[in-house]
Amino acid sequence: MKTALILGLVSLIALPLAAREFRDFTDVKGRTINAELLDMQEGKVKIRSQSQVFEIPLETLSEADRTWLAEWDAKRKGNEEDLYYSEEIFADDFSGEGFGERWGHYKSESVIQDGVLTGKTIDINDHAGVDSIRFEGRQDMEVSLKFNFAGEQAERFNVWFDDKDYQGSHAGHIASVSISPTSVQISDAKTGNMENSIYEKKNAPGGLDEETKKMLETKSARFDVELKREEWHTLRIRTKGPLVTVEIDEDEVGEFESEGNAHATKSLVSLTTNINDVQYDDFSIKAAPSDSVASSGEN
Repeated sequence: MKTALILGLVSLIALPLAAREFRDFTDVKGRTINAELLDMQEGKVKIRSQSQVFEIPLETLSEADRTWLAEWDAKRKGNEEDLYYSEEIFADDFSGEGFGERWGHYKSESVIQDGVLTGKTIDINDHAGVDSIRFEGRQDMEVSLKFNFAGEQAERFNVWFDDKDYQGSHAGHIASVSISPTSVQISDAKTGNMENSIYEKKNAPGGLDEETKKMLETKSARFDVELKREEWHTLRIRTKGPLVTVEIDEDEVGEFESEGNAHATKSLVSLTTNINDVQYDDFSIKAAPSDSVASSGEN
């Protein structure tokens, strides 16, 4: 018994201790303190300096510290993939008055009211309402938002990734994710149903031949979901090379791999509302920096 106790104590002593993290933290006024990092949650970082423990709001720290802390937090939670999409392209929480100047619109009567964007369409028989953000082209991207099917007319919405300079597909469509209360569909539009020759056949008398229809079945994937109306849900879409992954409410719904998704210069993201009254909030577009994409080996 005594021998077993001694061996147990030796084993405990031999266990590696968790590494303590020390850093010079700098606030927005340029003041610096060397401290041990203890924890971070609910917008505050807990540190210890000279035997005293402090809780500091993240917004009072320098941008470099906030970036470093975000990386530290992602690594400790095992969410290192979050670090890949580190370049913020655009963000809007719709707390301002109306649309900002970066927003573009097509066939849209969408409105911003009470801190949310409500998607509305002028005439669904003509074209669904589109609200979009344009930027310098990126390959690997992350789009996140909150959404709510807030009425009987709210059937579905699409998040489109486009390149308006690309001439090989209708309207430069590259990839899309369609969300309804019952399904999620991920589509390669570039080499699928929006490729110019296919799009023309689809809208011509006689429509598509059977061979083309069979080929198009390989250009999208559908996943069943159960999303309650009149409730807010969170959506995150990530593209990485040919792979598109969709998460709703922090659970992975599905992924789809197809060559067109890897298009190198996605330069427009849009929300397309069918028909009316899909609500959106906390809309964010991020991208992997070009050097990260190159080092990942994606083409």
